[in-house]
Amino acid sequence: MNAGGSELVQTGAAPDVDTSHSPTGSAAQAATESIAAAGEEQPSAGPGAGALPGAPIIPASESVSTNSAIDLSDTCVANPAVRIRGITEIGRDGETSRIGSWKPPFEVQRGFEASFKEIFQRAESVRVPMDAVPVPTKSTPYGTIDELFDRLQKAIAAQASLSERASRLLAHWTLSTWFSDALSLAPGVAIVGPGYEGNLVLFALRNFCRYPLMLTRADISSLKNVNWHTTPTLLFYDPSVTKQMASHLGCTATRGHLVSDAGCYRDFFGPKAIYVGEEVSADRIPLFSLQVNVHPTAAACAVEKASRMTEIEVQELQNQLLNYQLKNLVPVYNSEFDASELTSDTRAIANALGACIIDSPGLQSQLISLLAPVEDQRQADRSTGIEAVTLEAILNLCHEGKVQIFVGEIAFEVNRIVEARGERLHYSAETIGHGMKKISLVTRRLGKSGKGLVLDLATLKRAHELAAVYGGVGLEQDENNLHCQLCFANKKVM
Repeated sequence: MNAGGSELVQTGAAPDVDTSHSPTGSAAQAATESIAAAGEEQPSAGPGAGALPGAPIIPASESVSTNSAIDLSDTCVANPAVRIRGITEIGRDGETSRIGSWKPPFEVQRGFEASFKEIFQRAESVRVPMDAVPVPTKSTPYGTIDELFDRLQKAIAAQASLSERASRLLAHWTLSTWFSDALSLAPGVAIVGPGYEGNLVLFALRNFCRYPLMLTRADISSLKNVNWHTTPTLLFYDPSVTKQMASHLGCTATRGHLVSDAGCYRDFFGPKAIYVGEEVSADRIPLFSLQVNVHPTAAACAVEKASRMTEIEVQELQNQLLNYQLKNLVPVYNSEFDASELTSDTRAIANALGACIIDSPGLQSQLISLLAPVEDQRQADRSTGIEAVTLEAILNLCHEGKVQIFVGEIAFEVNRIVEARGERLHYSAETIGHGMKKISLVTRRLGKSGKGLVLDLATLKRAHELAAVYGGVGLEQDENNLHCQLCFANKKVM
């Protein structure tokens, strides 16, 4: 006891509840026994001279007393409170100036013991973060897949303040994280938008994904430090992710891409989500990733309240998702779902997500509808990029009946096209030549005049096929290509 009535605790003392100042103290103590027992800490030395385990850690103005009674004569009986130990604080011995830890009693108004328990659990989750990872406690029946999906979608929307479309996409992705072992592709998520909202999305995903690990940076060392014995779901907050790391994350969406680690090779296959910032170039979006755009929300307080209110729901959904996984792992593995309406990597993402929906053709159809705008946007981006304009220029020159074209000619035609569209950019022959290599149109030297393309049948076929992939640029019929059979054939397959 000190003069002010504060009780001093030795380091390592078990948390408990003191209700001696309450007229119904015994009842309050019974109500808080589980809280008091949950937070026992082992003694630990602080960063100072190093307090010995078991030594009293005392603020400078206090002294030690063996009397455990507390003088609370000035306490208002009309507002009874209990005193609960549990959260570790740093203190200094006033006599030896040694720093160490102790657990002082907190005064908690009766009826708010559960709030203290939540605060205590949050404090412990920082000290032992792996203990706070949301994981199932048991397998609980989920009803139907439509009912499970609806609960999951609404929980994600409430916790991250998302639109229905965005939350449905993320619900599909979250469900797929429970079936990585059965899938040949583990799709990713790239979150674009303000930092606060991006962080909310990561926390919402953390609540419901399979074995989620939230990391502050996407780099190879982070991947190497993860326990891969059970395929985790990695959630990165990294607005500064490099193009090289984005490439690594895209590669590890499929099995077989190995990373060197201390003389051996490891496979970091598994689902990954990453917040990439407010504005991002296409080459910083990992391959096979859904891009989810989030917007500023004015409901920050409401979102925080919703997050705290759904802690029971988080555990229930974790248990139900485990039950769904246990019942449907083999059906997901043998799924024949094919989103043939989509193309390229969008189709591959849809096939992986759709395979995780068992016995609900309606949900699978809705998934295709959700991804159709993604496909349209990617096609639009392709059809307006420099590669598309280069292909359009090449086809224009091909239709003039030339047998070979120089890179300089192609660059001149590219600049004519972009200028006609109101753009002020100017592309050099060197830039166009590098861009042609990226789309597998490799130039060669054509005498002293420089490099270019020989317009043989193989090159013409390749150029027309690429034009179809990039939105059909240059394939539209006009007086120059009215009788081009290659334009007609590739226009049909689009």
